[in-house]
Amino acid sequence: MIADYCLAGLMAPVYIGTTPYAFFLALPLIVVIAVVYKATKLEKIEFVSFVRESFLLFCSIVVFMVVAAIIIFAVMKLTIG
Repeated sequence: MIADYCLAGLMAPVYIGTTPYAFFLALPLIVVIAVVYKATKLEKIEFVSFVRESFLLFCSIVVFMVVAAIIIFAVMKLTIG
């Protein structure tokens, strides 16, 4: 019974929406991606350099996503009207 309840949470889709605020739901995932990627790529993990490198990767991913969203929005507005 507990297993069915847990699996139901994974099987039912969650409505996120298409508002600009939905972008904030991706931020925890981006943090995890940046930390795991830097943990696998750095030869020697020191706390200060690890946090700095992870933060820089996080910021670069976020900036790229924002720029890509702006470009896609502009192309959409230019083509549709």
